[in-house]
Amino acid sequence: MSSKYKLVSVNLANLNHGQAWNLIATIMLPSGSTTNFLVAIKPDNIDSMTVAALKDYALSEFEKENDI
Repeated sequence: MSSKYKLVSVNLANLNHGQAWNLIATIMLPSGSTTNFLVAIKPDNIDSMTVAALKDYALSEFEKENDI
């Protein structure tokens, strides 16, 4: 599947919240500008996902929230 958005970076942040990870992605928009996106719903298996799976998940969640 091709996307009009491009994933620039994906980060997992845990600010001393135990198992409560924050999945944060930087997305390039069609205009060339970037935006940071905090993925609201994280998968239960986030600890065992590959980097490729995390990237795909973050981009698909961004598309769900922004393509109406």
